[in-house]
Amino acid sequence: MRVACAQYAVREGDRDHNLGRSLHFIRQGIEQGADLVVLPELATSGCDFDSRDRALELAEEFPEGTSVRAWREEAEKFGVCVVGGLLERGGETLYNSAVIVAPGVTGRYRKTHLWNKEKLLYEPGRDLPVFDTPLGRIGVLICYDAWFPEAARTLALKGAQVLCVPSNAPDDWVPEEQRRGGLTMLNVHAIAHANANRLFVAISNRVGDGYLGHSCVVEPTGGVLALGGPTEEGLVLADVAPGRSRSEKRLTDASHAFGDRNPAVYEIEG
Repeated sequence: MRVACAQYAVREGDRDHNLGRSLHFIRQGIEQGADLVVLPELATSGCDFDSRDRALELAEEFPEGTSVRAWREEAEKFGVCVVGGLLERGGETLYNSAVIVAPGVTGRYRKTHLWNKEKLLYEPGRDLPVFDTPLGRIGVLICYDAWFPEAARTLALKGAQVLCVPSNAPDDWVPEEQRRGGLTMLNVHAIAHANANRLFVAISNRVGDGYLGHSCVVEPTGGVLALGGPTEEGLVLADVAPGRSRSEKRLTDASHAFGDRNPAVYEIEG
């Protein structure tokens, strides 16, 4: 299947504009043969809000919010899967969420690891679901979640074949001259997760206003199949084979990332 990670500038607080941009890149991905389109974190709202009240105004209910309905219509009309970040509200509670829609599938993941001042605005998610889709089993994390190896490993142990990571990663504090091959920490985490967990990783990161871009698709050995630039809007495209992830998780006589685990030594006493 073909994966398209859409990296583009998100306009803070302009939901209509941002939704239009997300639909533009979904349709562009469809035109280029994509089966799975990944959008950035908080793709229709942006992430900088003047106040909690403003965030509540921009937030949408799941599953019947405007953005979810629009993405679901595209998914069902063209037979694709879309994963995109959503500012979600449940009553007066806010969540930094990601939605997955595909023919016959509507799911949601709530960010479980909140960065810095996000803790003052959002309620953290409480689970790490894996979604069964026509393309295979897909796990979802959001940006800062990728800094926690336990999260990716949990999804892999639950059978995820592809890990999608909508992101709004800004400057990662690694000096430019030390980014070997132009890789950011977000890319390094993607490579590590793919290799350690034998799955495909697809990251969509926004550009503009200091955001790093460098969206990527990584295969189960850790090889980078596609890598976006730091400022360019567009699609980062790669062909992947989800079944390969499943086959590489089988126990064999060779060394194996799952078969060689030793859970008994992972317990922390006290």
